Amino acid sequence: MKKVIIDCDPGHDDAIALLLASRADNIKILGVTTVAGNSEVYNTTRNARKVLDYADVFDVPVYRGCEKPLMRNLYRLTGAIIHGEDGLGGPSIPDPVTPIEKEHAVDYIIRTLKESDEKITLIPTGPLTNIAMALTKAPEIKAKIDKIIIMGGAIMDAGNITSAAEFNMYVDPEAAKIVFASGCNIYLNTLDVSMKAVFYEEDIERLRLQGDKVSVIVAQLLDFFADTHVKHFNFRACPVHDALCVGILIDESIIEYQKTFVDISVNDPLTMGETVADLWGITGNEPNCHISVKVDREKFVNMIINHMRKPYIKK
Repeated sequence: MKKVIIDCDPGHDDAIALLLASRADNIKILGVTTVAGNSEVYNTTRNARKVLDYADVFDVPVYRGCEKPLMRNLYRLTGAIIHGEDGLGGPSIPDPVTPIEKEHAVDYIIRTLKESDEKITLIPTGPLTNIAMALTKAPEIKAKIDKIIIMGGAIMDAGNITSAAEFNMYVDPEAAKIVFASGCNIYLNTLDVSMKAVFYEEDIERLRLQGDKVSVIVAQLLDFFADTHVKHFNFRACPVHDALCVGILIDESIIEYQKTFVDISVNDPLTMGETVADLWGITGNEPNCHISVKVDREKFVNMIINHMRKPYIKK
């Protein structure tokens, strides 16, 4: 059983990542931490609990995290045009009944890692603020981290918020720089593969036709997400970026990786948040990251469809 903490900013694809992890036979979610990104942290925290409650996951605690990037103002940028004003536009999901934990997300991450007898995987699918804060406040926790599976960045392809930068890295580039310099075992799922890990209309209909409440709500989330991609990017398919970070724990063959050195641009306004990869080894720096280079779309789509119809079983 792989023990994980999911750090997220739901967000449609974050929501699907949570649902996929909750249905995976080999994953135990120790806790969910939230961060500001796709929406303000009040919204992302409520959305995480809404999705889990709706899917009958009442035993996974949710911890509210950082409300702004380390050194910048969140309100210059959220994902409202893509995810809706509350971060989870589209279907009407009832408000949560399970309360949010009182402990701060950063403190929860530190405490859980320190107290664990085995290594834990961190899955951050939003800006890396909470993870950077935890590593800065208690660098010794690195010894208890098995790997950090990150959704973010763009290496060969253009960014989705500027020509250089992907959204999560752009929102808090200083946090990303701290995490990539931490010496942790990092797997980075970039836009290069996540924009190919897409649902087409027929895939969404397969989900809908399964008829159970989780499959139907995921289909409705994808309907909204697909519409915003058509409206803003003229991209007629629906990427499910964040769920890839869970998917590779279920079946590592869905993504191929290349190990290289990655750093984050923080000072140049033109390249702010860019994930700069030393693909040819010209800097002499030791590789610090496995970057995604290829994805099996059909295997990934089938994985999500098949898992959504499973009932939740407490682990």
